Amino acid sequence: MGKMLDIKYQVYKDVGGKYRFRLRAANNKILAVSEAYETKAGCTNGVESVQKNCQSKIEDKTTECKRLPNPKYEIFVDTNLKFRFNLIASNGQIIASSEAYNSKQGCIKGIEAVKNSCGAGIEDLTVNQTTEKIEKQVIGIVDTGIAMLSPPNVVESGSTVTFEGWLIDSKTGKGIEKATINIWERDRSFMGDKVLTSGVTDKEGSFNINWKAKQQDWWDDTVELYAKFKGTENYKPARSANYRIKVLWYAKQKVGVKP
Repeated sequence: MGKMLDIKYQVYKDVGGKYRFRLRAANNKILAVSEAYETKAGCTNGVESVQKNCQSKIEDKTTECKRLPNPKYEIFVDTNLKFRFNLIASNGQIIASSEAYNSKQGCIKGIEAVKNSCGAGIEDLTVNQTTEKIEKQVIGIVDTGIAMLSPPNVVESGSTVTFEGWLIDSKTGKGIEKATINIWERDRSFMGDKVLTSGVTDKEGSFNINWKAKQQDWWDDTVELYAKFKGTENYKPARSANYRIKVLWYAKQKVGVKP
């Protein structure tokens, strides 16, 4: 019981000047976070709503179980195949959301931790903290997911390869616009990975990035690459799966050759 007394709701301001709260455990882990509120009073009311509804039943949306009325916890899988939960009030509003969990069991334990902290106190971080400290705390608070369509397995040297994909907010599923996406070559030597080309996402979060195919090493005609978003003060970084492309350097030389 001693550790439970250390669990607390923290009210703070994000970089946009909005009020948010998070439920922080004794081990410093964030159990749940809120949406943005215009006023501190609204944010405090949000904490009270979580406390009021914290003993709600659990609906597991990853199974064919019976759908429950609000209020309830909803367990779901995000685009990165991680488990998350939302606590939904009687009016259907999401009043708290979890971080990502690798397993459903971990997600359920997170819900149980919230249920065991209904009476946790509120710490107001907006009273003494400066803007700089608050900004540092909320860097990369939103999880993102990046996916890239599989590029062609074999291309000719000098040809144009278009890398297509999208970047999304993992919690809402909405695209993130004006985000810089880098296409990296994976280098297993001491030289390290390097950027091949870059592009920016459109308003839907999609990207189409061109690269003029070229062998990166004289001894190897295969390029292993991936797409990466380095993150911002609001969004966490994300990286796609790795892909291999074989670059045929001699193909162009054969074009136009007469017997």
